[in-house]
Amino acid sequence: MRVKKKKRINKAYLLFILALLILVSLFFINFIRQNKAADYSSAKIKANVSAVATFDYSKVTTIEDQIKKLETTEARGTFDVTKRLTTAQYRKIFSTSVILGDSITEGLVDYGYLGSDQVFCKIGASIINGEDLFNSAAQTYPKLAFLSFGMNDMGNYNGNADSFIKKYKELIQSFKKISPDTVILINSISTPSKSAISASPILSNYKKFNAALQEMCKDMGLTYIDNSYIIEEHPDFYAGDGIHVSSDYYPYWMNNMILKAGL
Repeated sequence: MRVKKKKRINKAYLLFILALLILVSLFFINFIRQNKAADYSSAKIKANVSAVATFDYSKVTTIEDQIKKLETTEARGTFDVTKRLTTAQYRKIFSTSVILGDSITEGLVDYGYLGSDQVFCKIGASIINGEDLFNSAAQTYPKLAFLSFGMNDMGNYNGNADSFIKKYKELIQSFKKISPDTVILINSISTPSKSAISASPILSNYKKFNAALQEMCKDMGLTYIDNSYIIEEHPDFYAGDGIHVSSDYYPYWMNNMILKAGL
């Protein structure tokens, strides 16, 4: 019994050390970004220390989830992703960009945030039938292209993420042939609600597909934009079907794209 107890203590101690090392890493990343002496008494550092102190060290997976959440908060920096800009501001910021996607993306136009000349989308759009959207958008020779596909593809590819990524890469490459100077950024698949997954179990593959999108971005040198936190932190943004979203979702999404693209 003492041996088992000692092992549990050692494991908890090692996890605590791991968490502290990651915290220190985050601190030095912030130090390099700011290019100034670190302020150990700052509210930001105190908040991170407090966050680590609340970690549950009983499970490795729990630690990983808590660290990921802390890293996400750190990555947002001081940019206020909750601030709603005016329609004119959003249209100006995205004036040299295009956004491609499905009916969720279409909400950017339907709710009046962006113009139809900036958004290339259609209901049911999927990587499996996306050639026209990609070609039309590429022929505008945008500075940036934000791609947002996957919700419909989980069903169209029957949960096969590898086939989805293979086709996605082909479409990106065809886009770059037409507009080689365009910088391409990949949006994550938004998180379906539990009720939506219950009604359509194929949607439970969203985490697997998002992981595949992240790997694709690493392989192709693209920027991955993780939007999953938005709907997870604001479940009231869900529309009735648990897949689509209300108007309030879009400023958060656009702000996250602005942040990740450095616009």
